[in-house]
Amino acid sequence: MFEKNSSKNSIDNGLFSGSPPYPLTLEVEELISPLKNSRRATKFRKNPSVSSPPRPLNKFLLFRRDFHAKMKQQGMKMPYAKVSSLVSQEWNKQPANVLRFFEILENLAKDKHNEMYHDYPYFPKKILAKL
Repeated sequence: MFEKNSSKNSIDNGLFSGSPPYPLTLEVEELISPLKNSRRATKFRKNPSVSSPPRPLNKFLLFRRDFHAKMKQQGMKMPYAKVSSLVSQEWNKQPANVLRFFEILENLAKDKHNEMYHDYPYFPKKILAKL
C-alpha cells in the first residue's frame, strides 16, 4: 500500500509544514511512540523469549490516543466504552486530509516501532469459519 519511505516523502511534500489538518494535543514523538504500559508491552518486558512485542499503533488508535488526551486536558471523564463510542463518531466525521494525516503518523509509528522491536513478526490469526 505504501512505499518503504512513504512517510518521509509525505513529510517532505508539505503535509506537515505550517499547521497540520488536525490540531494534535500530544507531541508527534509522544503520539507515535509505542505504548510502554500496555499488557502486551509489560508481558514482553518481563519475558521476551515467550511473549511477542506489542503491535504498532494504527491510524485510528493514534487518533483515539490524541482525542483521549484532549478530553483529559479539558477535564472530561467518561467510561472507556463511552470514550470509544465518541472517538468512533468523531473519526467518521473527519475529512480525507485528516485521515491522510493520520496515515502518515501511522507510518511514522511503524518506523518507530521497528526501531524498538526490530525482530517483530506480525502473523495475523486466522479466524476459522463457524459451522
